[in-house]
Amino acid sequence: MKLRLILLLCICSEFSYSQIANDNDQFFVFNKKWEPVDIKKAAYFLRVRQLGDSNWEWMYYNIYGPRVKLEHYKDTKRAIKNGNFVYYFPKGTIDSLGNYVNDQPDGEWRFLDAKEQLIRKKTYSNGVLLSDSSFTPKNDPAPSKKYEKKPGEIESEYPGGQSGWARFLNKNLHYPDRAINNTVQGEVSVQFIVDKEGNVTDPAINKSVEYPLDEEALRMMSICGKWTPAVQDGRLVRSYKRQPIIFKLD
Repeated sequence: MKLRLILLLCICSEFSYSQIANDNDQFFVFNKKWEPVDIKKAAYFLRVRQLGDSNWEWMYYNIYGPRVKLEHYKDTKRAIKNGNFVYYFPKGTIDSLGNYVNDQPDGEWRFLDAKEQLIRKKTYSNGVLLSDSSFTPKNDPAPSKKYEKKPGEIESEYPGGQSGWARFLNKNLHYPDRAINNTVQGEVSVQFIVDKEGNVTDPAINKSVEYPLDEEALRMMSICGKWTPAVQDGRLVRSYKRQPIIFKLD
């Protein structure tokens, strides 16, 4: 899909709530046919930002709803795919995700159903498909049943546990004005890694609600500080986490 982009300068006021936006951010708006329109008629918007000398992020959203997709390129013309690509279902959960290196799929690509169950997995090496596996609930390698910890295993957690996390959110969470004005609420889920030192790394939206809420959830993960790392077999290990953050208007 090729998009003819028209930068809408007036959109800056509409998205001025973003607390992590910077001078590299550009916003574009489209109608349901992905044609450039005035913001009052917009169905979707695109945020483009430069993350490095050769890393550009293209983030697509419903104008007042969940994320549509996230893509990374080496240039502003979207000629060379490079980085992670994530596609979302209409309700905001992940449909599929994987990685490109120099315009070639590389590593593991995962495909999920609407219940967040793995249904297919492809593995690539520099564009070459190495394996392609499909799964059903019976042989899904990551079943949804509750995980039982082994003796000596300790999960990573925020200092003070759930009550400590709640105190942190009560002190630091800001409900974005745009979401308040449009009565948008819901549960954003952020996935991330807690490394051996307790640092939070690679935060990403696992379940999207709407742009300002997603951005605020990511901001929370960026300022939350260190977590208590996981322990396995008596050793500190890195762990994968999903943290829900609920936005609810009184």
